[in-house]
Amino acid sequence: MNWKKPFLASIISLTFLTALAMGCNKADETPTPQPTGPQLTETPKVSYVGEDSCKACHSETYESVTHTKHHVAFKPLADFPLDKPLEPITIFDSANKDKPTSTTLDLSKAKVYGVMMDHYIVAEIPKEAGFKEQYYRVGSLTKTNDKWTVESPKQADVDKDGKNDWTAESYTCGKCHSPGVETGSPSYGISCESCHGPGENHVSATDKKGTMSPDMARKSCNTCHESNPSKDAQGNFIANTHYGTRNYFASKHAQSLQLNQCQTCHTTHKANANGSLLPSDKPTDNCAKCHAGKTFDLDKLMWKNPTDERGHFTRDHSFGAMKYEDLQDDPATKPIEIKNPTLIELIKKQLPALAK
Repeated sequence: MNWKKPFLASIISLTFLTALAMGCNKADETPTPQPTGPQLTETPKVSYVGEDSCKACHSETYESVTHTKHHVAFKPLADFPLDKPLEPITIFDSANKDKPTSTTLDLSKAKVYGVMMDHYIVAEIPKEAGFKEQYYRVGSLTKTNDKWTVESPKQADVDKDGKNDWTAESYTCGKCHSPGVETGSPSYGISCESCHGPGENHVSATDKKGTMSPDMARKSCNTCHESNPSKDAQGNFIANTHYGTRNYFASKHAQSLQLNQCQTCHTTHKANANGSLLPSDKPTDNCAKCHAGKTFDLDKLMWKNPTDERGHFTRDHSFGAMKYEDLQDDPATKPIEIKNPTLIELIKKQLPALAK
């Protein structure tokens, strides 16, 4: 059995040499460099700088913009001389349908962002109040002579005590009327960055070429102004009246590849005498640019919403493709129904996803 000792020694030697070889090879490997310091897990957020930064270099354009309806859609509360000082009010949360929730809000100290459309006071409700949302219409303004009175935006007996309560209404209008509130911009209303995007890179860059996107600005109109028809609970098509370009999809303008969409008729920064983004004070003069020699009755061509008593909504933009008298609307109801079979077929053709 003497052969076992040499054999065992050979096995031990082979194991040692194998381990040594592996160790040498491992030592020769170049270690992969490991990053040090904090690592970016997402694209850095570009900040909004506010319109004051824009007007420093674009003063002429900014001055033009201040006369547009966009710019005055949301104003500071300080622009409205009040008939008496602001004071604490007890307000109820209209968004909480499950149980009455109220808080005392001192409007003289609260985070008041401004006034929407010369009517609603928009403010932030502190988290500790327990309201369902963050931003609310906490008051409304009415004007008497040269002074404004702060009133409840809505009267309702929320706590069921037989008396109407001061009720804060949900502020779902901010995306379009005051986009700066949600984006954290120093400018709360519709400002330069609402269409052009956050301007931090543009303002801080030495070479500003390519730091702002013209294409983004051109496409930004539809963010707030696209208003294709919708469907109600019964499946009826409804002419969406709120966003300003009602039924534009049906117009020959929308279907033409030769037009630059909104900018074909509308200016981008300069308003006419009425505050509208149109090159001429008389709307039909704008039509004459492409339709010379023709006359138009805008009350029929671009009809107004007959159930909009306050004149809040803009005119129809189908330019005659969907005349009001052809819709077969029931004038007794507030929504504008589209029941004409021919127009329903047009909707199905142009907006197949909606028609499903």
